Amino acid sequence: MKTTYKLLLISASIGIASLVNAQDVIRFYQGGKVGYKNKVTGEIVVQPNYTAGSEMMADKTALVLEGRKRGFINDKGEVIIPFMYDDASIFCEGLARVMKEGKHGYINIKNETVIPFQYTFADDFKTGIARVQKDGKYGWIDLTGKEVIPLQYAMAYNFGDGLAPVKNDEGKWGYINPQGTYVLQPKFADAKPFSNGEALVKNGDEYIFINTTGKKLREMKNMEEEEREREQGANKK
Repeated sequence: MKTTYKLLLISASIGIASLVNAQDVIRFYQGGKVGYKNKVTGEIVVQPNYTAGSEMMADKTALVLEGRKRGFINDKGEVIIPFMYDDASIFCEGLARVMKEGKHGYINIKNETVIPFQYTFADDFKTGIARVQKDGKYGWIDLTGKEVIPLQYAMAYNFGDGLAPVKNDEGKWGYINPQGTYVLQPKFADAKPFSNGEALVKNGDEYIFINTTGKKLREMKNMEEEEREREQGANKK
């Protein structure tokens, strides 16, 4: 019985240790600084030395700010990418957007430049593509840096519900699909991304909501009412 009891205790201890080790490291604040700790045991893994920092991500990296420079640490607190960037975002689909000398590019976890520093604006990768701007024009690139939707738009927003609003050189907005084909022709004076099947556009002098086929759903209420309805909808989720 004693042997069985000891074995049970040992098994339980191993189980608890495994559980603790499997837990994510979370961000915490102390004295206006950011650090990281084990969310189960409360043990501090990274001392609160950083000006700011992201949550510890699933890939066990966190974007942190030291002074005015950005770099990356791992869940042990080791600096894996030096504090050398003027701006940066977390890793998305294996690449992180970073900026130096006013230009954006993309690096991998080894701090190797995968896509050169050439963009005046760059976004995170989502489903294999990222919105970028170069020479005053917007478009989308893939994970190798290839233009999959040519940089030809005066302005563009990200995809929502499979469509992205883009503005042509004549100042008209339309919506394209991920292949770069117009689904809704450029005829709007203004257009916002789709969300939950609807998007706000300016058609002539009025603001209206349309669906993904371009059909009018309703007119826009005043901004206060719209915000209130959005908040109520978000609270119901």
